[in-house]
Amino acid sequence: MSNIISLSKAVTETHNYQNDPRFQGLTKSLLIDALAYHQLLAQPNVVGVRTYFAIDNEVLTIVVVGVDIHGEDCTQGLILGNAEPCPFSCPTNSPLL
Repeated sequence: MSNIISLSKAVTETHNYQNDPRFQGLTKSLLIDALAYHQLLAQPNVVGVRTYFAIDNEVLTIVVVGVDIHGEDCTQGLILGNAEPCPFSCPTNSPLL
């Protein structure tokens, strides 16, 4: 299964979330530095990433862990968090918003 999708599918899906009354005013996106992802992926035995939804100080965020060939979380390695949320850190010209 490919995780790569088209821009039109991405736009539809992100707008579905952003326009849903249940999610109005909530976090629209989260930013994590590319170097952090590279470091996570460079760990031994890591073949993928898993993203968990989380709450930090009442704000929706994510926790990202590496995943091994068996589909298990590599929780003994790097774990990413402290993502910068939009609406506080938003792109200025993205079709996804």
